[in-house]
Amino acid sequence: MLLNTKRTSLRDYLLHAITGFLLLTSLTGCNTRIQGCLDVNAENFNLNAEQSCDGCCTYPSLALSLTQKWGDRNFALTDTLFDINGQPYRIRGLVYFLSEWTWVDGQGVRYHVDSVNVTCLDGDLTYSPDNLLIDTEHFNYPMGMIRQAPVMDSLRFVFGLNQDFSCLDADITGTPPELTDQSPLWNPLSGTLETMRLIVQTDTAVESFDTIFISDEAISTLAYPFEFIPGEDSQFKLTVDYSLWFKDVNTADTASFRHSIITNFATSILPTQ
Repeated sequence: MLLNTKRTSLRDYLLHAITGFLLLTSLTGCNTRIQGCLDVNAENFNLNAEQSCDGCCTYPSLALSLTQKWGDRNFALTDTLFDINGQPYRIRGLVYFLSEWTWVDGQGVRYHVDSVNVTCLDGDLTYSPDNLLIDTEHFNYPMGMIRQAPVMDSLRFVFGLNQDFSCLDADITGTPPELTDQSPLWNPLSGTLETMRLIVQTDTAVESFDTIFISDEAISTLAYPFEFIPGEDSQFKLTVDYSLWFKDVNTADTASFRHSIITNFATSILPTQ
């Protein structure tokens, strides 16, 4: 009789131990949920995730691919050009800003790249990183990070800069140099960033150059049907035709360069065909 009691106690002990282990395993399993990025527009969207992670989502980037032409040929600084009077000249330097990129869907909703923060002399500055410094040597320009993937109808951008970046200091780590006094578009006479810097050889027989700064701004809005793919990098493809920019130039009057560029800017940049 005593032997049976011992066997019953041992069996009950083992039964309770196994039950407790199974219950603990079950509870632990219920509390372990797969964490991951649940934003379908992110590069690392995890379809199997059950719980959103904290700040782990990474988002695709947007870039501009800009083809630079003179009529039906590629543009080069060595080209000999002709003004409205048939006088030859050369453009020996060309640098300008394109900024404030906005794309609009069929319902009129506007989208932008994500803003970023940078340290200023008087605090922090929030700005859009899509202030593109365009030159004749580069054709691909990173614009920033995108979080939405709309189907867009049109594209808007600015020739120049609207935001004040005077608080930026090139000596502060992380400061974009193109937005400081180290920029090729910094005008030491005015102490400001300009829209464009143009270096012109108005007489091709003489090694003499005029530097023209343009501070005016212009806006371009164009039809641009485009569908972003969630989680994938995207690229706007545009072509600028400088023959349209400079079609009204008179080399005897350097002010005509500014007038011709501002007047013809909106029609000179179109979707790449």
